[in-house]
Formats: sequence, structure tokens, C-alpha cells
Amino acid sequence: MRWPQLRAATSLSKRILLAAGMAVVACMPDRPVAPGSGTKRSDVPGASVPIGQFSVLHLPTYDGSGETVHPTYAGPPSPWPSSLHYLFVTPYPNGASAMENPSIFAGLDGVAWDSLPNAPDPLIRPDNGTYLSDPEAVYEPDLNELYLYYRQVADSNIINLITSTDGAHWDVPRVVVKGANHTVISPAVVRLSAGDWLMWSVNAGRLGCDAETTTVELRRSVDGLRWSPAQTVALTQPGSWPWHIEVKWIPSRSEYWAVYNTKLPSNCATSLLYLATSPDGMIWTTYPSPMLMAGATPELQDIVYRSTFSYDARTDVITFWYSGARYDGKRYKWSTVMQRRARAEVFAQISRSPAAALFTSRRAPALVNPP
Repeated sequence: MRWPQLRAATSLSKRILLAAGMAVVACMPDRPVAPGSGTKRSDVPGASVPIGQFSVLHLPTYDGSGETVHPTYAGPPSPWPSSLHYLFVTPYPNGASAMENPSIFAGLDGVAWDSLPNAPDPLIRPDNGTYLSDPEAVYEPDLNELYLYYRQVADSNIINLITSTDGAHWDVPRVVVKGANHTVISPAVVRLSAGDWLMWSVNAGRLGCDAETTTVELRRSVDGLRWSPAQTVALTQPGSWPWHIEVKWIPSRSEYWAVYNTKLPSNCATSLLYLATSPDGMIWTTYPSPMLMAGATPELQDIVYRSTFSYDARTDVITFWYSGARYDGKRYKWSTVMQRRARAEVFAQISRSPAAALFTSRRAPALVNPP
């Protein structure tokens, strides 16, 4: 066990091992995770953490650093007959893109996580001369499979897909989308039905981090494997431009929600995180104020980066997993932080008029190797 603070009468690793003996991710509310285990899964991720409080994730990364970026949460539908929450991240110690390989963590409450027994650590490693980033996890209920998309960067942007029926054993990567550098950043995938898949991504052109502006694009698929050409969607944020995006369909509200950090010209040390809504995924309503700014917590003192979330309609609470960094004068230290927020409070905040100095008050040192 690599987390001394999680040792208890029954360790998290042992409980995860019991749970992993079942099918993939989740279970009905308060259903035992394994016969006789005495351990139950929290159906609402992060429910033990008071609303508004930040909780830093202590993730035992394969490189030993615990520094992480690009979280994506695999929230299962309640009919699943299993037990675990899954979180995917990429380690990013001291800005080392060579370590930026998609990794899986499992937990019972959305707060405490450990490596998944028997899973490769990391799940995948790059070919020589490339690096990996931007994982995005989706559940395919008809096949009872987890789909994990991720970006491979070499002389082009390649979106690969690996799949699994248990979280521990994964098939070989398949290329599903390919584009010139840096035109397919941070894929965000939603499966509405067996024949209706959507993938949003950010197009920063050939300059990438140095680009003056970006656009958000949408591709469609009937199976999650073959994707249409990209269409530019109407998602713009006055004063800055989307950089990494996460999108989810919210059935109870009949709309998509997008969470995205925004960049300034020629800089992707991003300090603002926004939320937008859309009825169709193409036309987006944006809001004047960010939902989170760098400095909200010490771990995110200078950068707020790609983030993920889960909405629970019964409690009307959104659980966020933010990634970001603080600058210690020599380098960035990366972290992932969880927070639960009432939906009404989030939307009240983003609807307010922004402070005049919002876009000029922070300009963190540039990222040499942006994740």
C-alpha cells in the first residue's frame, strides 16, 4: 500500500481487489461491493466531503511523483452490477511529457483512490519520439466496456482508443481520429445512444500553445470508432479562448455542459475555468465569469487546467475534479483537487459580471512542455 494515510482495518487496496472481482465500474446505491466484504460504495462521488471544501487527491502514480493532470472520471449509470469509481489521469512530474501516460485509479467514494489491481501501470506507453496526453473515458453499456480515448502527439495529433471489460485488461490501441498538429486537443466524448456519439476537441492550429486564438470542433460517430469530419461549433469565451474541454450530457436538464480552461494569446499557463451549456452541442451559451480561478486553493495557485465533473440530479450537486499547478519559483508542481458544489451556486457565480482585471491580473510563467 503506497498511501499510509489510507491504512485502516480493511485497506483501500483490499477493498478495491474485492470489488474488482465483479464487472466494470459501479453498483446500485449502497449495494455491497462483494459478498461478505462489508464494504459499500458511495453512489454519489465525494459525498463525504462538505460542499465547497477542496480535497487534494493523493494519487500513487507509477513514477512515484504523485503529480497529475488531465483527470477524466468514469461515472457509471446506476444499473451497473459492479462497485468502483474510476479516475484516469496522466502523471506530469516537473513538466516531463515522457511520463505523461494515461493511468487508471479506482476508489469507492470518489475521494480516496488507489491503483487498480492487475491493471497495467501506466495503461499505455508511447512509441519512441511521441508522447501521450488528454485521456477521456466513456462507458459503452451495450458491450459492457470502458472506452478510453487519448491523444498521441508526434508529427501529427492522433486520437487512439483502447477498451476494457474489467478495467484491468485492455486491448491494443486503435487510431480513430488523426489531424495535423495541434488541431485535435483534449477530446471530450459523449455517448447518447448506441448509434449516436459526439466528440468535441480544441483546434489550436500549427502553433498550439503559441496560438493567438483557438476554436472548438465537433465530430460525430455511430459507433465511437469511425468519426465524421470536424465542424466548428459556436463556443467562444470573450477575452480568452478554450484550451482543454470536457463535455457531458445532463439528462435531467436536457442539455450538454462543457467545462474548459481558457488561454491568452501565446500562452497556455491557464488561470480560468469556465462552464457553458448547450441544447444540441453546436450552439453554446457561455457565461461572463469563470467558475474557478487560479489561487482558489494552494495546489492550484498559478494554473487551473483540464478538469472533469459528475452531476447528481437527486442532490443537485456537481462534483469537480480540477487539475492545475503552483509555481515554486523554479518549476510547476501539478495536482488534482476535488470539490463538490451546489449547481445553483455555480450558475449564480458564472452569471455575475466579471472583475475588470480578470484577464490581466494573472500571467504565470510559460509552460515549456504544455500537457
